[in-house]
Amino acid sequence: MSLSACQTSSPTSNAELTKDSLVADSVSTHLSKSKSVTLTAPVNDSLNEIAAIIAGMQKSTERFSTTLNSKAYQQFSKTFTERWQQFDSTRVMKLKAFQDTVLNALLPKQATLFYPFSGPDILYANCFFPKAERYVMVGLEPVGSLPNFSSTDSLSGYFDKLNTSLNAILKFSFFRTVSMSSDLKNKQVDGTLHVLLLFLKRNGNAIANIKPLTLDSTGQVVYLESLKALKTGNYKSKGVEITFVTPENEAKTVTYFSLNAADDGLKSNKGFVLYLKNLNTITTYLKGASYLMHKNNFSIIRSHILNQSTAIVQDDSGIALHYFSNSGANWTYHLFGKYTRPIPMFSSCYQSDLDSLYIQKGSKNIGFGIGYNFRDKNSNFMVAIKN
Repeated sequence: MSLSACQTSSPTSNAELTKDSLVADSVSTHLSKSKSVTLTAPVNDSLNEIAAIIAGMQKSTERFSTTLNSKAYQQFSKTFTERWQQFDSTRVMKLKAFQDTVLNALLPKQATLFYPFSGPDILYANCFFPKAERYVMVGLEPVGSLPNFSSTDSLSGYFDKLNTSLNAILKFSFFRTVSMSSDLKNKQVDGTLHVLLLFLKRNGNAIANIKPLTLDSTGQVVYLESLKALKTGNYKSKGVEITFVTPENEAKTVTYFSLNAADDGLKSNKGFVLYLKNLNTITTYLKGASYLMHKNNFSIIRSHILNQSTAIVQDDSGIALHYFSNSGANWTYHLFGKYTRPIPMFSSCYQSDLDSLYIQKGSKNIGFGIGYNFRDKNSNFMVAIKN
């Protein structure tokens, strides 16, 4: 599905606008390959309005007047706007201040931000790395489809499910894997696309186009004609590319891949391994990563990150410190917050060398909670820069 141009014709009905075929109306209806993304993107009015409805921000539009006038939407818009304003004032402002005063000074300029094990968390990626030109994210959760706003029958259930799917990220700073397996795999909210669009809109961006995609055996992007074709197709890499326009009028992309990033998954998915290699140098962000890359069966993606990253920003659930030491590169570590033993679920992942590093080097205050130890006094945050 790709909607890549402003709609200038007269508004059509809700049903016409929310069909999956609506995607194909604005893009080529055949498979196409692309090595690069064109960063010239007019805002797509209908897609932008759909995203604004998902975010509870749309006030009026002829296209979706039935939805906007519904009790379900108006209640969601009111309550979620209040919820977001509280979240924005207590957390987002601190994230952006930390980026402006700390990360901006430490990090080398990098066009690509790689965020594996992210789920749909474009929120933190966008706040911490606003200068990235493209965001590449990976998770197990499906891409999903656009919501059907053609009738008001299921709106209450949709907005209830959407609200529920955001509980963990807004409260704890990370998505809970177990919860996402049900929150983003139901009839109403069937994938990450809903949450990606919500966060992009709430961060002040406008939506230019959405393209479902997969990868060929050489790691090149292959765009598909619809989200339905992506959902029903037998692809090892299922992805979506969202082009958005920032408040500064810069066109950027976020590409989300739904795939198995463990070694057994990547050994049979050479297309994604080559795609990752073709990204060249990257900045990597790791948060709430379940300590997966502490384990031997996530060695492939861990090696790519260590080899290709000029900087890695993470909490202790990302890559264990001893892998940095054994990577063959020299790293400079900037430490923030406090390192304590992991929460009981991950107690076996305690790192004595990281504990010692915090004691030897000392650390600076972080000012907000993040990661599994999300309470301010327990959160840890490391910026590792390759020399």
